[in-house]
Amino acid sequence: MEDRSEPNNGNMENPEMDGNIWTVLNLSLVTFLVLLGLNMVAPILPDYAESFQVSYTLVGFVISAFAVTRMVLDVPAGLLSRKFNKKKIMITGLTLILLSSILAGIAPNYSVLVIARMIEGVGSAMYVTAATVFLAQISGKEKRGQWMSLYMGMLLLGSIFGPTFGGLIAGIYDIHAPFFAYALVSGFGVVPTLVLPNITSSEYVSLDFKPKSIFSDVWQILSAPSFLLATFATFTLFFIRTGVRSTLVPLYAGNNLSLDSTRIGIILTVAGVTTAITMIPMGTISDRIGRRNPLILCLLAIAAVTTLIPFSMDMFGFTAVMAMYGAATGLSGPIAAYVTDVSPQDKLEVSMGLYRMISDMGFVTGPILLGFLADLTATPVEGVSHSGLIGALPFVLAAALLIAAGFALMRARDPVIEEKKRALSTWNMILKEPTNETCR
Repeated sequence: MEDRSEPNNGNMENPEMDGNIWTVLNLSLVTFLVLLGLNMVAPILPDYAESFQVSYTLVGFVISAFAVTRMVLDVPAGLLSRKFNKKKIMITGLTLILLSSILAGIAPNYSVLVIARMIEGVGSAMYVTAATVFLAQISGKEKRGQWMSLYMGMLLLGSIFGPTFGGLIAGIYDIHAPFFAYALVSGFGVVPTLVLPNITSSEYVSLDFKPKSIFSDVWQILSAPSFLLATFATFTLFFIRTGVRSTLVPLYAGNNLSLDSTRIGIILTVAGVTTAITMIPMGTISDRIGRRNPLILCLLAIAAVTTLIPFSMDMFGFTAVMAMYGAATGLSGPIAAYVTDVSPQDKLEVSMGLYRMISDMGFVTGPILLGFLADLTATPVEGVSHSGLIGALPFVLAAALLIAAGFALMRARDPVIEEKKRALSTWNMILKEPTNETCR
């Protein structure tokens, strides 16, 4: 199968789309606010859903409804950002997030809460996908890794501090308050978005939403082996992020190590901090040495650390392992830049939508599959309400998936390395050319 993801001379070189650090910081700030708000409600959402007297299954559906809706709409959101003004798409997404948060906060029953979460998923798909396309288009090749890692780092910071703020707000006021705080920070995000520059589509050709044209674009993107390998790595990272970090780790800490929620929160914060420490500089490094090899190292390093988690016997050892886990995760900073590199450059909106959709597939399936496996392999304990002690098998399976993704990625191309090799080859040819003096 031919790899047709070689960059072309499309709009990426258009001066109108040359970004600057202030534009990147603007996008990163708004993304931080969105993720901050999203994670404010994360700690209280299960209890809030349970307050409507529903089963654990329905509580889980409230949590997954957001991700499922977003997964379904990621590609359509990319298509919308291709045809219409990206700023307007982002502002519309932020507005939907704001309204859905208010609706969730005042929900009179379970059904309204589910509807609110689904609307939030629509808004998140529109904002995040359009923002990712916007960033991909304004990031030149030489700073793409640095800028996209900065963006991912701000996303991570929102994920780190959101639960802390949400818990404090709920403690000071009530369980409804974090939803209104989420609406507030989303509203703040509209203001900096308004001053972003206007950029055009990644194509000069006329755009339409004809099914044949859309399927043709999707097929062209999915026919690029390097894009498929990069997005498989992305799927795996999201699968592990929600399946291991957000599901198995808290369960293991609480059930196996008898740690309370405060200590678990501290440990997850330590992991988040070490991720941030390695993620941001990794972007700059990847601009120099390429992105594929750091990502391979990331996948294999996370696999190694993941196998250590079920052998942690106390809080100190568990914290040390999670600090290493966080540092290894930070090596994934260049992933969005790498997917951009190997995407057909005249189809960025569609490819970023596919990238987001595949990522969200990992987001949705990780907790379900690893949680189910943990249930099947748990060691029962008398007198407790949970399913039992978490075994090693779910962690081993997660590590095996990471290793498979790492070895598969070795077959992908790295445009950064290719460009540097071409530049070096050209320079060597210049040096080998005989001078006039030599000819005489």
